[in-house]
Amino acid sequence: MYWIIAAIAALGVVGNLSGVTLIDYRQYKRNAKLVRSFRLTQQPSNTLVVYFSRSGNTELMAYQLAEAKRAHVLNIEASDYKIGFTGWRHAMRDARHTKAVISTQPVPLAAYDTLYIGAPIWLYSPAPPVFEFVRTHDLTGKKVILFNSLNSKFEQRYIDEFAALVRQQGGEFVQHLYIIRGRMTRQLDPQAFLDTVKARVNP
Repeated sequence: MYWIIAAIAALGVVGNLSGVTLIDYRQYKRNAKLVRSFRLTQQPSNTLVVYFSRSGNTELMAYQLAEAKRAHVLNIEASDYKIGFTGWRHAMRDARHTKAVISTQPVPLAAYDTLYIGAPIWLYSPAPPVFEFVRTHDLTGKKVILFNSLNSKFEQRYIDEFAALVRQQGGEFVQHLYIIRGRMTRQLDPQAFLDTVKARVNP
């Protein structure tokens, strides 16, 4: 009987992980198409939207912010967290950490006075690549807004830790902007999500 129960439990775990991975992949494909519909400014701007995203939800948020603020966009690349089971496993392993390997090299920020820096929330904390980005850049004189998309909630101590790092790098932490999408099986549809972002940016 014990082995039967253990086998059933194992099948349940495998099924759950497969479901999460499948939803991630579907969102990634859907969001990649939606991102191409945005029209970002080609003109000089004093605002930069910096983001890290796995399945594309935070990327959608970033592009909506950039369109609304006539900002430039920079994607933080982190190959450890690519879409798929291995990337998901690494994400869960590193959640709540503040260090990550990113392939995005330090970029000149002299042209910008405002930075929107965003990531998904992993186990109540912003994903590690945004901490790494801040750690590797001089933010002197920059106003920084943290933005997050999330399934359920965040813990304020992790937001405070991010804000402290911004100040350590010379920046001014201005605001935390976040959108709760809902659990993976009952999330806001993309248009409702983007409408919510618009409402938060232009109240």
